[in-house]
Amino acid sequence: MTKKEFYLFISLYILALLYLAINIPIGPNEAMVFYGNKSILYYATHLFYKDFNNGLDFRLPFLLSGLLNLYLFFKISKIYCIEDSKSYLATTIFALLPAIITSSVIVNIAVFVISLVLVFLILHVQKRIVLEGVVMLALLFVHDASVIFFISLSIYFAFKRDSKLFGLAIFFTAISLLYFNGLDIGGKPKGKFLELFGLYMALFSPLVFIYFFYALYRIWLREKKDILWYISFTAFVLSILLSIRQQVIMTDFAPYVIVAVILMLVIYHKTLLVRLPEFQNRYRLGFKIVISSLIFSSLIIIFHKPLFYIMRDKSRHFAYSFYKPYWIKLKLDELGQNCYSTKSKKMQYQLKYYGIKECKNLNVPKIHN
Repeated sequence: MTKKEFYLFISLYILALLYLAINIPIGPNEAMVFYGNKSILYYATHLFYKDFNNGLDFRLPFLLSGLLNLYLFFKISKIYCIEDSKSYLATTIFALLPAIITSSVIVNIAVFVISLVLVFLILHVQKRIVLEGVVMLALLFVHDASVIFFISLSIYFAFKRDSKLFGLAIFFTAISLLYFNGLDIGGKPKGKFLELFGLYMALFSPLVFIYFFYALYRIWLREKKDILWYISFTAFVLSILLSIRQQVIMTDFAPYVIVAVILMLVIYHKTLLVRLPEFQNRYRLGFKIVISSLIFSSLIIIFHKPLFYIMRDKSRHFAYSFYKPYWIKLKLDELGQNCYSTKSKKMQYQLKYYGIKECKNLNVPKIHN
């Protein structure tokens, strides 16, 4: 990928993210955060409130963090890729991942966690131990499930026999488990293994996830294992183990898994290098198919709205929970009504964002979508 092609892609990509952030109605979880407890996400959603009169009012910090992550990932890719063209390609693939697109335009903690992990990796390469500790401290307060990250670091530094960073990682692991642990491991075993893999496929796109899984597995068996692999592999294995007994919250694990997507390209290029040019064609074809599937998944997210017009049952659309309260609000405006009651607390908050109060009189007309 050339520099000119990359900059053209980034320009179109930023426009696409802006379009999504501005035009997608407030979602159920976003509304819960906006009117919920005063957490980091709460303050982030109110930072630019009423400055734009659109979705950027509560999504701009997440959009800016998402764009920052592209820059940080490009910096990481330079460590693994000698040629600039490969770094451009790696960053493009990272940007097109459904998880990266959605985390950049929807209110969530993952986008901030990804930023901190990428900054930590850059500092680790630069051997700036004090700043690494500062980032670990920040992650401790930002992410309830940061213990996943600290466990992976403890394992890595133990194998590398780095006593200073191992001690630091163990310290943060203990503090996270004792005071900040956000991992729920209670309840009765439920068996959510297949559901977990379905979620990973949605975050990566199916074919990309299959190849990414293969890359992690191959590195485990035959390749040199670095800190990026340890972070991703440990988080991935922990998510699988937990999924055997309970439902896994993807924002707990995805940020630590997805940052290692560069390893997929490393394995692909190694596969090509050990084969003669005449035997590389099928691998290049397979790579093109995988990337094409990724582009298709990204386009579905960006141009999701027209799908409502071709679906008989709109409720089966993946973004239906975002649009339904907004459509109700528009119909209420036509009826001259400013209240609506629903059993869903999340939807009531979404309507509240649009100035629709909960009706005290239960005998109000029902609105069908």
